[in-house]
Amino acid sequence: MAASRFPYVPDGVAADVEGEPLAIHPDLLALGGLWNEVRGDRCMPARRDFTPERLRPWLGNLALIDVSEDPLRLHYRLVGTNIVESLKFDPTGKDFEEFVVDPLHNPLTRGLYRCLFEAQPVFEVVRPKYNRYFSFDYNRLSLPLSADGRAVSMILMGEYVLSRSQPPLSVDRREHATKIWF
Repeated sequence: MAASRFPYVPDGVAADVEGEPLAIHPDLLALGGLWNEVRGDRCMPARRDFTPERLRPWLGNLALIDVSEDPLRLHYRLVGTNIVESLKFDPTGKDFEEFVVDPLHNPLTRGLYRCLFEAQPVFEVVRPKYNRYFSFDYNRLSLPLSADGRAVSMILMGEYVLSRSQPPLSVDRREHATKIWF
């Protein structure tokens, strides 16, 4: 697989499928730049390439997700405090199947699986509708890590809340996520 560079978006703005401008958190652009710098000419870096000191600017907004095979499972090894605060629970130490229905096809976790299967960075802008009283938009950058240089063994995920809003009382159930992939 040829190594591709983390794509940057001019002026930190991208458009979703409806053409609405969507902000990209600048810290995620910097995290993607660090991932590129650390991996060099390899397809993806290893977990051991990232020290806590190197990741300090992002620590509260990072999660480390272990990948296990046979059966395929994603497992939260570590979840930053800002992510826990946004989720309103701590998924540290849990498999995705414990709290996400059909994680492989769920709109809120599909980007992580895409990162795993394609061994490429995946950026998302997501607008989940948890219930009729609370929602928020967030940016997520999923970065593949490899212990052997070939297969993804871990995902380094950065996540930033962009806004907190009170959704209208009539929530369109079909519009549960807005995404952008690049």
